Amino acid sequence: MTENKFVSHERFPITEVLWEDAWVEMKDYSIKEALTLAPVIRSTVGYKVGDTDECLILATDLYSKEKTTINTPMVIPWSAVLALWEFEVH
Repeated sequence: MTENKFVSHERFPITEVLWEDAWVEMKDYSIKEALTLAPVIRSTVGYKVGDTDECLILATDLYSKEKTTINTPMVIPWSAVLALWEFEVH
């Protein structure tokens, strides 16, 4: 039997979030043109490491040795979330 090289840690759900993001463009617009602009709709996938009343927190990477450390946290306000799907991976 082969020994498992991977250290198991808490399983965080892989989560896909469809959300409205703010954006900036360094370009001149008339006020009429500016009033037609809208948030960018994004789809983001990451490990759901937590949430609060204000936001959802995703991470791109989990560390095997440092189980309380994550990399590249993304904080998405609930007010920007259009849809959310969680996937349990075993």
